[in-house]
Amino acid sequence: MSDGGGRAIAITGASGQVGTLLRERLAGTSARVVPLGRGDDWRTGIAGADVVVHLAGTLQPRGGDSYESANVETARTAAEAAAAGGASRIVFLSYVGAGAGSANEYLRAKAAAEDLLTGSGVPTTIFRCLHVYGPPERPGPTAAAFLAKRGRVVVPGSGRQRIQPLYVGDVVSAVEHAATRDDAPTGAFDLGGPEEMAMDDFVRALNGPEVKIHHLPAGAARLGARLAPSLTPALMDLLLCDNVTPTPAAEVGERFGFTPHRVAAVWAPVVSAEHP
Repeated sequence: MSDGGGRAIAITGASGQVGTLLRERLAGTSARVVPLGRGDDWRTGIAGADVVVHLAGTLQPRGGDSYESANVETARTAAEAAAAGGASRIVFLSYVGAGAGSANEYLRAKAAAEDLLTGSGVPTTIFRCLHVYGPPERPGPTAAAFLAKRGRVVVPGSGRQRIQPLYVGDVVSAVEHAATRDDAPTGAFDLGGPEEMAMDDFVRALNGPEVKIHHLPAGAARLGARLAPSLTPALMDLLLCDNVTPTPAAEVGERFGFTPHRVAAVWAPVVSAEHP
């Protein structure tokens, strides 16, 4: 991995799950990091950046946000500022299945964001990720949602939907490589974890084999997503369907300098201690 090469790296969404870990990694390099949050002047912050890592966006719009404002308009601002400032690279986190013709509002927004960034004229590396989970000490929203509360875990749907959980450390390794290496590939890359599993098996990997799982029928889950302020129909649709990619994680890892982690390698020590 490069030491950053002394370049200036602007990071939007710098306080999020990926952004926080990325800043910690880059703190040990010669890179100059410009963290940009919601209330910051992005155009000024990006103006002097060599690389723009665009992490801002959400699958769960809150308050006055929408998929358009949180994902598309932020990408527009980042793209325009990167082009105007002469950045040499944009790195963007999208989602597998992003497409203008998708029935999912979030995936349509991600596709629009991709188009804006690649259309900026700045070489762009896009990682289309799957469900990202963190380690036990920082589980992040995906893993936290599937940790047992009151003795059980509620799983939408049958629990047999197929997923490829993606360790946040691997995402950061890929992003860091793309942001700090001149020879890093550009283009769009599907990025999932190294193992495909049922959602129920992911829940057991986090909590131990004896965890109690309650399955919420798909119809009830979709209705709840329309009523609960913390959920959206787009989010629930992604939780209910298969989320996998045909691209081997090891293949992407080889191109971006990391070895993908299996869920058990991250969570097994904690699960074993709690469930001897």
